[in-house]
Amino acid sequence: MKKIFAAAFSSALLAANALFAADITIGLSVDQLFESRVAVNDGIKAEAADRGYEIVEVVADGDAQQQNAQIQSLIAQGVDAILVCAVDQNTIERALLAAKKAKIPVVAYDRDLPDSRVVQSFVGPDSLIDGRLAGEYTAKALDDAGGEITIVELIGALNDQNGIDRSKGFREGIARLGNVNLIEVPTDWDSARALSGTQNAFQANPNVAAVFAATDTHIPAVETVLADLGKLVPKGEDGHVVITGVNGSNDGYQAVLSGTADAFVVMGTEATGRKAVDLVSKILAGREVDRHNYVGGNLYTVDDAEANKAKIWGAPK
Repeated sequence: MKKIFAAAFSSALLAANALFAADITIGLSVDQLFESRVAVNDGIKAEAADRGYEIVEVVADGDAQQQNAQIQSLIAQGVDAILVCAVDQNTIERALLAAKKAKIPVVAYDRDLPDSRVVQSFVGPDSLIDGRLAGEYTAKALDDAGGEITIVELIGALNDQNGIDRSKGFREGIARLGNVNLIEVPTDWDSARALSGTQNAFQANPNVAAVFAATDTHIPAVETVLADLGKLVPKGEDGHVVITGVNGSNDGYQAVLSGTADAFVVMGTEATGRKAVDLVSKILAGREVDRHNYVGGNLYTVDDAEANKAKIWGAPK
């Protein structure tokens, strides 16, 4: 009798959970769509589908005010939780406060909102460590350079915590080199700005020894500049410029395979997306979650990139 009761109770519990899952709708507020963001979002959607959750996705196309309005729309639709990747960490709070007033939990993904009074949890790359990995590789590659070492840093957006942390981590990684002339090139994640900034940096400093791209989607711009200057020399040959980046796009993968770039740090995009939905599920169930959740990246070179192709989200499948 006890076994029958337990089985019946278990079936009822599973049925209740299934019903509860079917009633969960997550609002997905996306800053803009590009390859790595789509890869993370695919992880979110896959995990939501596995759990029977619905997703209502809105995309702000890089417009902070539009994102605020879209979040208000998600609130009006009565979503159960909001996953947000903010266009601008400095302007999103007003919309998030409205979500809090409506008792809708908010989880930030990919871009942290460290000053938010609303965000209950964050999941994303450990951009500080990702940048440091690239910096440490660069420092090791230039150990025997001697004299002043000129390095160009293509900086991401400074209203994006990932851009801030990648830059900080890279500088920590190269700190042991000592005599470094660091040329800062702001890009705001824009490839055209990366191209023009790299051109200007090399014109003013012909003896650049290394370039760090905060996103490896800017490596083609670096390749263009080096080719125009006759300095596109493969790794291992005299005159080679050390190039590293963070992301995991096909641009980075192909540059590493060809020997143009030395190394790139690949983000765990699917794991980030799936963890974001898991955090929402735990919050809705009343469970405690960590405020910060990081998915570490992995650095690959020509020696191991192809062998780890399945782990590199941007590599051709």
